[in-house]
Amino acid sequence: MYKLLKELSQRPEPFSVSTVKDLWTRPHLAKEMLKYHLSQETDHSSRKIEQIERIVHWIDEQLGLDGKKVLDHGCGTGLYSRRMAKHGAEVTGVDFSANTLEYARGRSMENVQYVQADYLEDDLPAGFDIAVLIYCDYCALAPISRQKLLDRIHDLLLPGGQLVIDLNGPGAFDAVADHMVIEERLMNGFFAAGDYIGIHKTDVYEEDWLSLDRFFIVEPQETWQIFNWVQYYTPEDAAAEFAESRFMVNVMTGGLDGEPLADDSKLLGAILEKT
Repeated sequence: MYKLLKELSQRPEPFSVSTVKDLWTRPHLAKEMLKYHLSQETDHSSRKIEQIERIVHWIDEQLGLDGKKVLDHGCGTGLYSRRMAKHGAEVTGVDFSANTLEYARGRSMENVQYVQADYLEDDLPAGFDIAVLIYCDYCALAPISRQKLLDRIHDLLLPGGQLVIDLNGPGAFDAVADHMVIEERLMNGFFAAGDYIGIHKTDVYEEDWLSLDRFFIVEPQETWQIFNWVQYYTPEDAAAEFAESRFMVNVMTGGLDGEPLADDSKLLGAILEKT
């Protein structure tokens, strides 16, 4: 108990611990994540279908998907991949989760292929016109991993290729605050099938424009944790970070459905061009 309380009282160094894959590889969590991913009652794991349709329509308006080769990073169940394919794109979806790819392949289309791989580590095919990285996945990565990912995407794109990406914006950072919740079977049994006590602690790192959602799961047999780091950006900081990896911002909006950019935008949507 002392060890747990001591950990609760401390703030880890930014990105010092990563448990990103645990959400999709621990068996119970993987099943729950898939349910959340497909749910139309919440957007905790993916956006609702109506918004996904708007996003893909906006991407098609901006870039013209017909006949383009598209690499969908973190494709999950293929919610975006299938819709981009309906607009005529030849899509390769990449994800490390066997669970979600099994679902995606069960609903596949002729011009969509799925690859089980870690897009930070594994070799991927090259020669794409467009890469997409959606649902702020980029913002969960440590700075060194973000740089590595952008460099890898740059290498996979054709000359003049485009990257479509979204980020957490200033409005989202303004809304986050330090807090802690302790609850029996936190999130209605999301973390384990049996009995457990869940502790959800949010720490805000003001100087880094960063937050950490930390989940302590106390089961009768074991205690374990999930770390969810969230990076936030101003449009200027985002553009500077992209430029370091040889990407130029062509379009910046308040989200990938074309929402106008504002000082308090909760999301930033961007189309970047390889330079």
